[in-house]
Amino acid sequence: MGGGLRDLLTPRGDRVIFWCWLALCLMSLAVLWSVTEPIIGPYENVDPGVPKSIFWRQMMWAIVGYVGLVVASRVPLRHIDNLAAIPWLVSLFLLLLVPVIGPVISGARRWIVLGPVSLQPAELGKVSCIILNASLLARGIDSQRKSLATGASLVLTVIPAMLVLKQPDLGTSLVFGAAWVAMIFWFGMPGIFLLVAATAAVSSILMFYSEAVLHQPWPWGAYLLVLLGLLYWVRWSIPAKVTMLVVNLFSGIGIPIMWGQLKGYQQDRVMAFFKPAEHAFSSGYQTIQSKVAIGSGGLFGTHYLKGTQKGLAFIPERQTDFIFSVVGEELGFVGAVFVIGLFFVIVIRGVDHAAKVRKPFSRFLAVGIVAYLTFHVVVNVSITTGLMPVTGIPLPLMSYGGSNLLVTSAMLGLLLNVSSKSFDD
Repeated sequence: MGGGLRDLLTPRGDRVIFWCWLALCLMSLAVLWSVTEPIIGPYENVDPGVPKSIFWRQMMWAIVGYVGLVVASRVPLRHIDNLAAIPWLVSLFLLLLVPVIGPVISGARRWIVLGPVSLQPAELGKVSCIILNASLLARGIDSQRKSLATGASLVLTVIPAMLVLKQPDLGTSLVFGAAWVAMIFWFGMPGIFLLVAATAAVSSILMFYSEAVLHQPWPWGAYLLVLLGLLYWVRWSIPAKVTMLVVNLFSGIGIPIMWGQLKGYQQDRVMAFFKPAEHAFSSGYQTIQSKVAIGSGGLFGTHYLKGTQKGLAFIPERQTDFIFSVVGEELGFVGAVFVIGLFFVIVIRGVDHAAKVRKPFSRFLAVGIVAYLTFHVVVNVSITTGLMPVTGIPLPLMSYGGSNLLVTSAMLGLLLNVSSKSFDD
């Protein structure tokens, strides 16, 4: 009986992914303990500014996350496929409920408070969207109606993403799109679609740079002239050329409209990325202090519990969005590479499992989970190192927060489920 119970409490699937999950959770607890400790040295009387309770809460959520990981790794995937619409509908209901009963915290409504527990429905929305899209795409992959499956998955992704954007939470809303693009690419997105999307992104960036940064129209205008020349030169059909030109025009023209819809603090964060000196003591302060902390860590760091940027509270949100800055300061380049390496191993093995598994639902599910994890890690690390504007994206399994830890653990449990192929028959 003891062996049976032990097996029941042990997740199935790729052991390497499980050990990476465990290592990241332990790293998170170690860093959060450091964040809540007074600095060791001549400043040891300085209040850390972060209560010790967040360490104990994260430990509790790590235990709950382990349960979620085990359950997700053992539930037959065919049941998840058949019931894929239910979690999506639940998350949609909760997202609609947020602006009605959610408290305003730091100028945003993102949580539903249930006694001592705060839940962020956007986290459930991400995993439910991935599951539903995997189910839709799996049913459409062998049919003649691929475009219908693609369109339906896009609509079902945009709806929760727009609700999250209205909270407002720009960073989290982008996660929905990133996972969808990866899954559609695996589904068999035509190369021309990818090219159109890439050029539209370039058009948007150049229009923003022209309007908001330079206040001169020539960069976007020069880009359109180059695009016209390329379209004249390539041997495409007239409809394909017109489509690419129209998409680029609308993506550029739409940027000023979208820019006007952003909140003031969101605009300031973006402008701080392009003009950091002008925002050094306001919206650009977080990024500057984060870069100072990571740079001061050097190769091996200032050593555990001895980070001055962290200890003197120079790094804002050091327990959540900027926890990687604490890793870089106290554990140095070696510690930062170790953390990124753990994520890299999970991603590589996840892609390998997606390529090998036979069931289409399992394949798309694995791709969506890998895309979710990759987007979070790349964006968070880029923000803390000053390579991207601040958007409020947590580092999965590392940043303090129960909803993200539980959802990420459950996602990795599903990835373990796919890797085990136990129900792939």
